[in-house]
This record gives sequence, structure tokens and C-alpha cells, in this order.
Amino acid sequence: MEKEPGFLMPLMVSVSGVRGIIGEDLTPPVIIKFVESFIHTLGNPAGKILIGRDTRKSGNFIENIVEGSIIALGHDVINIGIAATPTVLLLTRKLNCSGGIAITASHNPLQWNALKFCDEKGLFLVEKDVEKIRNRVFRTESPDDCWSGFKTLGTPYQEKEASLVHIEDVLKHIDHDHISEKKFKIAIDPAGGAGCVISRPFLEKLGCTVIGINEKSMPVFPRGPEPVPENLSKLCDLVISSKADIGFAQDPDGDRLAVVSESGVAIGEEYTLVLAGDAYLRKHRTNIACNLSTSMMIDDLAKRYSVDVFRTKIGEMNVTARLLENKISFGGEGNGGVIVPEINPCRDSITAMGLILELLAATKATVSGLVEGFPSYTMKKVKVPAGIITKDEFYKNLFESVENHFPGYTVDTLDGIKISNGSEWLQIRFSNTEPVVRIMSESSSADRAEELIKIGKTLVDN
Repeated sequence: MEKEPGFLMPLMVSVSGVRGIIGEDLTPPVIIKFVESFIHTLGNPAGKILIGRDTRKSGNFIENIVEGSIIALGHDVINIGIAATPTVLLLTRKLNCSGGIAITASHNPLQWNALKFCDEKGLFLVEKDVEKIRNRVFRTESPDDCWSGFKTLGTPYQEKEASLVHIEDVLKHIDHDHISEKKFKIAIDPAGGAGCVISRPFLEKLGCTVIGINEKSMPVFPRGPEPVPENLSKLCDLVISSKADIGFAQDPDGDRLAVVSESGVAIGEEYTLVLAGDAYLRKHRTNIACNLSTSMMIDDLAKRYSVDVFRTKIGEMNVTARLLENKISFGGEGNGGVIVPEINPCRDSITAMGLILELLAATKATVSGLVEGFPSYTMKKVKVPAGIITKDEFYKNLFESVENHFPGYTVDTLDGIKISNGSEWLQIRFSNTEPVVRIMSESSSADRAEELIKIGKTLVDN
């Protein structure tokens, strides 16, 4: 991958935030530069800025740098402390701030951290705004006169009820009375992350009995950060031993959700969007927006309700932009991210929990029963080091190989290269969040899905 001038490692700068490894490419001077550039891009000399973070070890010192920089730039700052990323975005809008910064590297390993920027509407920045920030950081020198004097320094404030505001907002949009009547027993695993401060209070507001693991905020995550089946064995055991109706697992910043069935099976993140969508479309007929990597199950759900699916580039903001542009009221990403713009125009695991519980209450079905109602597909995902080749050169070489290897397949180059024939697909693309190439496949046959991954690896290696 290409490196920015003067930086040791390739910072990941995209609509998914500014991500880097602590002490290598994400250093205090870099953090200060990005904060200054973000605030300059907002163009509001008097606006408040809201910040919040996940629990990872580096979050505390970055929080201090970010808060101090905002104050030194002459802006008041509202610090909500440890909070889920969707809480940061929602409170930015609710408290009439000019922008917000979520300090989190989400699913990345512990040595990583990141800054995620949002505007006054609680929307992550689109590519053109990210590019403005990037250019100011890497291509120009920040002016010395951007810093405030003593009389114009900003003021720090704290907001300790942020999670409660988020909870109350979600409750307004779901059938909480019907859910409460069912008195569900729920096992949770927030991974020692930001979900610790909101998941239990939300579920208890719904009259649920909650049992959990990894509920204490931890600077070192007690399990792998992604809520994928291989990281959820303890939650599966807890569901079985406690006879819970369902298990919920989150990633460290609380925007993604995975489900464990009543029989202790981690059903996979792809079902989160489908189950939440089933709940939503029962009451609100709408088209669906999702990214190119989302399972074909979403197409099956759309057929069930006679609606259309609009696919976008990977990246939460790309999906949100399509939702808003096309006036679509439900969407998300197959990695467990559910977006309902009228509640919160971002991936929100709390919204996802509420919708899935609403579905269980309305259908009187088990999670296993709901899963059986959808066609069975196998999705495979691997990642390989990106190397030093540029994206353009990589995709040019890959496109020629793919066309030769898959005659008759549709080739989509919206985000990386994706080939499909209606019953299976293979996608190869550079990651927005890690210095890797992602290879993904899906098929109704597990063997074929694995075969497609092997073909993808061969194409990348060549």
C-alpha cells in the first residue's frame, strides 16, 4: 500500500475513519493535525464538538489529546466518555453540536485506534469531506494562527446521561410493550467494550432478564473483537446453561451485533440484518440499501416483501448516503450493522436488538425457527496482506484475470471486483480499515464457497 509523506506506516484514511497503529503512524502530532483539519473543514468557528470513545487501552490518552486540541482551537467540547459509536452520533445531533469524534478502531486489534468524524446531523463524513481533511493534513502545513489565545479557549463539558438518551430514543420506535410482555431471558457479550454501558440498561428497560459475560469495561478485550462465531463460544455456552431465549454479542464500539440462537448456535452476523429487516418490513414497506458484500439472504427477504435492494460500496456512510438519497428507511451491512435512519442514521446494535426482539415477540418463534425460514448459504471470508502495489495497478491486473476465469459471470467494479451469476459470488477488494485485501465468497454449497475463496487467493497471488 502507498504511504503518506513523512509517515512510517500507511494510515487508513477513508469514510471509515482515520486508523493507525499507536506509536507508529497514529501519534499525538498526527492526532492533533487530524482534529485541527476536521474542525477547519466544518467551517463553524463557534460550534460545540462532541467526543466519546470505546474502552481500548489507548483511548484514554487519545481522548485527552482530542479534547485538549478542540479547546485550544477555541471550541467547547462535550465529552460523553465511554460510549457506543451510535451514541456519539445520536448525541452530536441531539445536543446541536457542529460535529462529533468517536475514538475507536472498532474491530481492529488492540494496537490500533482511530478517529471517526461526523457532521452536525450525526452523519459520518462522505468521501469528498474526508479528502479535504486528508489533503489539509498531508499536503499543507496547518497554520500557526488556528490556535486560540487565552480569552478564546473553549470550555470542556461532560454529559453523563448519553446512553440513557440513546435508549429512550430507540424505545420510541419499537413495540416495547409487546416485548416486555414476553419477559425474554437474554445472554449478552459486549466484549468488554462500549456496549457495556448501554446493552444491559436497554434490555432491562424492555423487561428482559439479562445475564452476561465480558460486561466490565476492559482496556484489553477479553475475546476477539469481532462478533464472529469463532469468538463467541463462551456466549454460546452461557445461552445453553442459562436457557436463554437469545444471545447478543457486540463489537468493542457497539455498532455491530451478532446473534446466538436459543440452542447455543452462533448463527453468523449476516442474519442480524435479515432478522432486523424482517421485523421492520412487517410494519414499514420500504426498499433496502446494503453494501456489495451483504449476503444474498437480503435479496430473499426483499422478494418476500416485494421490495428492491440497492447495493453500495463498502463503508457505512456509503449505505447511509444511499438510504437518505433514495428515501429508503431500512438498510445496513452484512457484518451485523443495522441502519434505520429515522432512529439513528448509522449502524446501531441497540436498534438491532430492539427490532429482533420485536420479531421474536410478534412471531412467537425461536431464533432457530426464524433462521430456518431463509435459504441456507455459506459465506467465506479471508484476508491477505495488501503488499506495496497500488490499488489501480492491482485492480487492472485482477480484472483481466477474473474475466478470463469466469466467462459468463457479471463483473461489478463498484468496489473492488465482484463476480456473480445469481446463485454465487466472489469479491476481492482492498480494505478501508486494515492494510489487507479481503476475499469473500458466498454460495448455497459450502464446498463451492471454499473453492471460490481458493480461486480468489490464486488470482490475488498472480
